[in-house]
Amino acid sequence: MSAKSGNASICAALLSTVALFPASALAQAETTEKVVEIMRTFGGNQKARPSGAKGQCFTASFTPTDDARRLSKSAAFAKPVNAIVRFSVGGGNPKVADATKTVNRGLSFRLDPDAAGNTEFVMVNAPINFVRSPEQMLAFLQARLPGADGKPDPAKIKAFTDANPETTAQGRFLAGKPTPGSWVGLNYWAIHNYTLVNASGARQVVKFRMVPTAGEIGLTDDEAKAKPADFLVDEIKGRLAANALASFDMIAIMGSADDLKSSATQQWTDEDKRPTVKLGVLAIKGLEKNETCDGRIFDPTSLAEGLEGPANDQLFLQRQPAYAISISNRI
Repeated sequence: MSAKSGNASICAALLSTVALFPASALAQAETTEKVVEIMRTFGGNQKARPSGAKGQCFTASFTPTDDARRLSKSAAFAKPVNAIVRFSVGGGNPKVADATKTVNRGLSFRLDPDAAGNTEFVMVNAPINFVRSPEQMLAFLQARLPGADGKPDPAKIKAFTDANPETTAQGRFLAGKPTPGSWVGLNYWAIHNYTLVNASGARQVVKFRMVPTAGEIGLTDDEAKAKPADFLVDEIKGRLAANALASFDMIAIMGSADDLKSSATQQWTDEDKRPTVKLGVLAIKGLEKNETCDGRIFDPTSLAEGLEGPANDQLFLQRQPAYAISISNRI
């Protein structure tokens, strides 16, 4: 099946399902569509992702640990598997300079592509998201729409921020870090709560974090200014050519059922002090043509049995339809 026909099938399936949705679900779908529409407007309505438009695809491998197999019966953790990885620079501008500090960096990856363990993650280099729900995201974007003068109204932004102070937390976190010097020199978080289920049915609430094996790599302001606009791809290519570290430890931060009440804008209480378990190593192997990543979405709701996403988190659940709408505008 071609990428175009495959994505057409996704969109058709979504449309055919709408008739079965209750009114609340239809409203949710409308909110998601509006979010994507405004994000595309901010990005100049280009045939690119409305978020993380600039990026590069890579091949990789994932080698699970014995602890991963103990905690989850997922086929993705049963044995070493191939992986597809896409790193990105945040925002809808595919030509944004790599050293731009004010946007996040993304890591999306697919374990065991198109096989029994097919499992997909979408992560960012912050432990929290900037909004907790699709409705809050829509309001966040609407407050920043330009007026008749072509500029956003500072009063509207302030009013929204005053009413939604948690939406500033991710920006503060990123502002407190150096400009990223490498895509493989960052910590990435999946931000949502997940549950691991093992062969005995035991359940463990976790958050996922990817920890760079080379350590964190940041730039001073002067170093960032001296970098070319597109240095991040070459930085990884240089690492691979030199057989330098270009990998991550996949870490499960251990939680409890009470932690499922938290939203994506919140860290767990004492999250950084929680016990952790190493689930495996994601190792970047080589450059891959971008069509491999761009021809389909990274769907974080696609999880092999033994790994569950948050059942009542609409921000998580609406990612798949949002990405499906996005890709329909890119083909």
